[in-house]
Amino acid sequence: MAKVTINFIGPWRLFLGVGTVTIEVNNIEEARDYVEKTYGPVYEKTLKSRGIHEKQSVWENSNVLLNRRDIQQLDKPVLKDGDNLDLLPPIAGG
Repeated sequence: MAKVTINFIGPWRLFLGVGTVTIEVNNIEEARDYVEKTYGPVYEKTLKSRGIHEKQSVWENSNVLLNRRDIQQLDKPVLKDGDNLDLLPPIAGG
């Protein structure tokens, strides 16, 4: 088990009502499951209050960074004590 801090960045703090949480998990998949089970219902409720009724995923709608590196660019990331996972909502700009 690894003690990992999950940081919800930017609008996630408003949508989900949480900034940072520390959890103990074995791997990225368990961290994802924790986020979806704990904050998925809050996210869906927020979306429904804004007229959006499609099922949405907090994790899938985030850029996920492990110690400031995009997990999509890591080959089989392994979690260890003290790691940070940052969830950033995708942002379009111009």
